[in-house]
Amino acid sequence: MKILSSRCRTFEYTVTTASPVAVSLEPAAIGVTNSFSDCLLLMVGVERGDSPPSKAATKIVRRIASKTDASHIVINGFSHLATPGERSDVPTALTVLASLAESLEARGVLVHLMPFGWNKRWQADVLDGEWEQRVVHLPG
Repeated sequence: MKILSSRCRTFEYTVTTASPVAVSLEPAAIGVTNSFSDCLLLMVGVERGDSPPSKAATKIVRRIASKTDASHIVINGFSHLATPGERSDVPTALTVLASLAESLEARGVLVHLMPFGWNKRWQADVLDGEWEQRVVHLPG
């Protein structure tokens, strides 16, 4: 699993169009802007061999959220963050991402899981500093 984290003063996204692997989404959700403040944005690439629950992923994400004083976490799953030959299949990616979100929520963290497989338009005001931007690679 590869995780790129960015601590954002503000972050907003709008779902635009579906890719071939997009999850089902209510038509009313398309084109609606979702806004967040003081959040930790995670871009997560699930790789072949990753399996839920990933205790290491939960632990490192909680640590980053704590160090940056993020009020909540926004998770966006990407298949293209994983090395092409190491990408997981879509059902595995969905399971791992949902498990990460559930594991964080079980520990009292507010989490928003962005819809998988949808193209999105977004804007972020990313903070700078020692913990504000991180890249983590966790072996399966």
